[in-house]
Amino acid sequence: MTTTKHTVELGDRTVSFLEGDVVHAHLKEHRFVEPAAVQQMFPAIDRERQGRKVLLMVTVGNATALSNEARNFASSEASNRLIPADAIVVRDFGHQLAANVFVRDHRPGRPIRMFPDQDCARAWLLQQHHLINPA
Repeated sequence: MTTTKHTVELGDRTVSFLEGDVVHAHLKEHRFVEPAAVQQMFPAIDRERQGRKVLLMVTVGNATALSNEARNFASSEASNRLIPADAIVVRDFGHQLAANVFVRDHRPGRPIRMFPDQDCARAWLLQQHHLINPA
């Protein structure tokens, strides 16, 4: 069982800090996410973690999509500064296709995988823990 240490509400997004240096970002239902919404998550993570990196698990509510510009920011060098690996929990085939576009077209400079549920996503992220403090 995963324990949530703290959750930050950011309007149509939540950022939950979990055990094992994992952060769960959830984009609520029926949203079209612009770059500012993605960008606002990073200061919240940075403040809570005091600059330490996190392993990011992303879930997206039904009928929610990211703009191309938001996906660009999510895969940028600025996002790589705090996030060495992320796991996307896909809810259906359409969402899987969108996640594949993100990985294929935006090419984040970090390991990223898709999973059918949060437990699998978190297990994989914990295997990437070595990326937080590389030797």
